[in-house]
Amino acid sequence: MWLCFDLVDGGYITPEQGMQLLRQQMCCKTPIGQLAVECEMMSMGQVFDVLAQQFRSSLPFGELAIELGYLNREQLGGLILRQLDSVPTLMDLVISSGFMTEQELEDAIEHRKRTRMGAPQEQQFELLEVG
Repeated sequence: MWLCFDLVDGGYITPEQGMQLLRQQMCCKTPIGQLAVECEMMSMGQVFDVLAQQFRSSLPFGELAIELGYLNREQLGGLILRQLDSVPTLMDLVISSGFMTEQELEDAIEHRKRTRMGAPQEQQFELLEVG
């Protein structure tokens, strides 16, 4: 997500393009319930039970699944890691969307790194009269 902010702040992409990229990335996430079924950690009936309970609760799917005893924290952690692995990187999305070429993106990232680490800010000293 920080890459997106850097590209917008640097003027490389518009805020609208940044939002489009973040939406694309979010849409690519496989739901935890689907992953739990694919990994045989939960049945479809259990997934539907959690989804039904979400209407009455503000808890996310994984937390409810733990509360209901369908998953433990370790299993949820593994599912979240698996979910993150399935999401394309923002770099890939910037390039595939045609907002920047790979070289333009690499140059922009390098420029932003230099800007962040850049030369130390000039320090202003105030002379005080003694005595």
